[in-house]
Amino acid sequence: MKREICAAVCAMAVSVALWGCGGSAGGVDRQENEGADVGENRDTDGPDIEEGGADAQEAAGMVAGQDAAGMDSQAEATQLAGTTFSILGDSISTYQGCNPVGYYAFFPENGEVAELEDTWWQRVADDLELTLYVNGSSAGATVTGDSTGTEDPQCSCNELRTNDLSGPAGACPDRVVIYMGANDMLKAAPLGDNDGTGLVEEGEIETFSDAYTLMLDKVQANYPLAEIYCCTLLPMGDYGTETPYVEFVNSGQLTSADYGETIIRIAENRGLPVIDLADCGVTIDNLQEMTSDGVHPTPEGMRCIAEAVKEALCK
Repeated sequence: MKREICAAVCAMAVSVALWGCGGSAGGVDRQENEGADVGENRDTDGPDIEEGGADAQEAAGMVAGQDAAGMDSQAEATQLAGTTFSILGDSISTYQGCNPVGYYAFFPENGEVAELEDTWWQRVADDLELTLYVNGSSAGATVTGDSTGTEDPQCSCNELRTNDLSGPAGACPDRVVIYMGANDMLKAAPLGDNDGTGLVEEGEIETFSDAYTLMLDKVQANYPLAEIYCCTLLPMGDYGTETPYVEFVNSGQLTSADYGETIIRIAENRGLPVIDLADCGVTIDNLQEMTSDGVHPTPEGMRCIAEAVKEALCK
């Protein structure tokens, strides 16, 4: 019944309202663009002038192309301004006071992210001028677990987590960003073989692919008008090793990349865009500066995540 109500509300034209700790961002950070120096040194000989002219034309064309691409990106960002999003995530997306009551937060009491503005999602909200409806993230949460639970925030394929993303008066978010799976990897949840199209029965969901598929079933049913984005996982370093980190391999001999490949396969089979955080600039080699413990991002790691998410939302 709740899904039917929410679906009906989502179909209505609902005015955007400010909700939650993220809020409506006030400013847009602007990166400085380094201009290309074109034809500064030119000889006066005829052949050199002609060659320089050709080079200048080619360079000008490249700059024009870059400017056009930049204008397209800015236009997309402008179109997003004032729209809404919600997040379904784990500890990496938490911040005390910004998640639903009863959920668990990791930051800022733990890790190195001490300011709200340093979280990946607040950076996205600020830079694109988006309104955050709900940051439905809970530290330690997995995708796998009891899908029938209505009170447990630690299983993200259950009714509580998938029903907790609506805005004021049940408003449907324009976008839902799902960033889940790190704890399933750390706890060595079996991958399973569901490609995102298999039917999953409610109950204790043990394989990651079944749980991820069921989670998407519910999110898509609850928010039929929302664009849903699926994030892969950052590389993870082994807690027990000396720095620099080595890649963490769980007891099932799986890495974060294995879970990411499952997410990609499921998302693509359902026609959903993927935000590939395995390729956002955080690597095993730089985990020492990008994370505080091999898993939880530092402000610099959060910046990498934010840039990848912004790029995907602006496509």
